[in-house]
Amino acid sequence: MQPASPWRRLMGIAYECIVLFGVLWFFDYAFSALTQFKGQPGSLRTAFQLFTWAVLGAYFIGFWSGGRRTLPMKTLDLALVTDAGAPPAWPRAAIRFIAASVGPLAGLAAAKHLHPLLGLIGVAPFLWPLADRHRRALYDIVAGTRLVVSPPPGRR
Repeated sequence: MQPASPWRRLMGIAYECIVLFGVLWFFDYAFSALTQFKGQPGSLRTAFQLFTWAVLGAYFIGFWSGGRRTLPMKTLDLALVTDAGAPPAWPRAAIRFIAASVGPLAGLAAAKHLHPLLGLIGVAPFLWPLADRHRRALYDIVAGTRLVVSPPPGRR
């Protein structure tokens, strides 16, 4: 299977952001309406952030496991597979999601607490496919997965 090019990965990320805007708007609005959260600091804000992260986790783990694909993945003919070429099970998809979350969160924390330029740490996992010969991101290496170009059976 042919690895996804960095350009196709970037387009997938951009398209996912558009889809996720609607998903997160719906669920975060429901959270805010039910809890009367208005953005103020405190424990409710932490709960809101954890809830948003859980929604993202449910979305990605659900679509990445068992051979399923998100709408952007279907549109761009992308598939997530293990290093052996099989669709990942949900534990491996969960590892990939957690590993993918670490980079941006570490970048945000470093930028806030140490130096603003250290925020670039959050971009490193996404730039790694430019250097990796198999075009894997750092979180793919950690999870033992690959993003490949795989058109649906009807278009092969």
